[in-house]
Amino acid sequence: MYTYSYLIADLGLLLIWFALFLLRKDIRKEMLVMSTLFGIAGIFSQYIYTIDWWRPLTITGTRIGIEDFLFGFWVGGISAIIYEELFKKKLSKRKFKKAFPAYLIILSLLSVGILFGGSFYLLKLNSFYSSLIAFIFPTLFIWLKRNDLILDSLTTGLLLPIIGLVWFWIPEYFTPGWVQGHWLFQNLSGIIILKAPLEDLIWGFAAGAYIGPLYEFLLVFIEKFDNPL
Repeated sequence: MYTYSYLIADLGLLLIWFALFLLRKDIRKEMLVMSTLFGIAGIFSQYIYTIDWWRPLTITGTRIGIEDFLFGFWVGGISAIIYEELFKKKLSKRKFKKAFPAYLIILSLLSVGILFGGSFYLLKLNSFYSSLIAFIFPTLFIWLKRNDLILDSLTTGLLLPIIGLVWFWIPEYFTPGWVQGHWLFQNLSGIIILKAPLEDLIWGFAAGAYIGPLYEFLLVFIEKFDNPL
């Protein structure tokens, strides 16, 4: 009964992704870059999440499936431009007298995986708390270096869990009981808000706050890489 629930959830959000892609021709590159990046990240992170957070069925019957890539894909793409679309903003191509050193840019990306894996495997924290640590510290780093992106970050953080409710509602409509049957509530708070586990809503805020301003934060480095001369 629940074999296709995860896929149904992803396809529902991909409709929102596609709508944003059509509306914002000017920042499609941003969407595609961030969607691909976090689609790949979703494959690796979901392996850890299935240990103590949830264990959804996939259409391939494997622990990790195409659904995990799709989940990361829509999270990355929607988070990357929802603020710009809602407030009809364009990417801020600020000119800096001195661009951030490349190692800082690389570290800001790698730190998410390092903090996540380190907190889970070394500190033995639940994957929920590990993911919060992984998102919060890099987000604070972005705020420190680019305080003009704080509003983007907070707005996206608030919007992503709201949009994410659709991800729960659609499969729960077609396959009732999906959440109760596949979330490991013995390791979670057990609090459900509008059919969504509390931890997932908090995760949505933390993920949105990090991903929302990320492309714009990296823009100086990206442009320098594209135009080395």
